[in-house]
Amino acid sequence: MADDTREREAAAVEELDKLTATYRRAERALDRARDALHEGIVRHLAEQNAKPSVVARHSPYDRNYVRGLAKAAGVPPLREGAARADAEGN
Repeated sequence: MADDTREREAAAVEELDKLTATYRRAERALDRARDALHEGIVRHLAEQNAKPSVVARHSPYDRNYVRGLAKAAGVPPLREGAARADAEGN
């Protein structure tokens, strides 16, 4: 009976180790995707290709989070005058 218990435990541990490895790979893939997204967000804000509100609509983040990413990366806020002129089509 003790052998059966050890075998079941060994099988459980083997399965859990495989599942954990799969989970860790997925975490690393998510981290890489998140880093790439953040880099893209910062790049487009720095180049003023899109306003934070536009970036927020096309990303999983709200405008405040997008602005925080930009601020952490040293991207200055969009000037109010530039934002207004852009909104008016000038």
